[in-house]
Amino acid sequence: MQTSMQTSKALKPADRLQQLLPELFNPQPVVGEQFLRLELTPDLTVALALSWIEETLLISPQWVTPMPNMPIHVLGLMSSKSQVFWVINFPQLLGLPVALEVSQYYEVVVIRALPMETMEVSTEGELYLGLVVPKIRGSIRLSLEDIVFPTDEVESNLQPYLSGQVVLDGKPILILSAEAIGKHQLPTTD
Repeated sequence: MQTSMQTSKALKPADRLQQLLPELFNPQPVVGEQFLRLELTPDLTVALALSWIEETLLISPQWVTPMPNMPIHVLGLMSSKSQVFWVINFPQLLGLPVALEVSQYYEVVVIRALPMETMEVSTEGELYLGLVVPKIRGSIRLSLEDIVFPTDEVESNLQPYLSGQVVLDGKPILILSAEAIGKHQLPTTD
């Protein structure tokens, strides 16, 4: 016992750390892509690839400027990081029977959205879309092999945005395509 204590005292601090915490010095490769989990209803959790998400915000509804003659799921316009973008009620856009609760704050997921081919306005940089959701549940890392085609029947209103499904802790999580949401749901003002 004395010899092992003497040996550990003779080690340099970095060598001693390597001996005590080998996982720091030999990290395991990180496998999979990160996704943000969103609880849309008590029975429906979806995930979006983190690579498409610009930021998440907790904002007062007063930061959203309502616009006339817009679809019911469009809450209005807001700005963040010198960008102005549309804010939509995400569950309502997906046709889910969820009423947006009156709250002091909205949980907003800002995604990068692709411009629609029919847009006549030429824009510099990227377009963004704010998705108001009932609850942001945090991020998860998924291996692409874990994402499968849903085995259960998926509602037709979700199918245009569906990329796959995973099962975590016995609960299915639908993987939605932020790209599909951005391409097909940017509001127009015709």
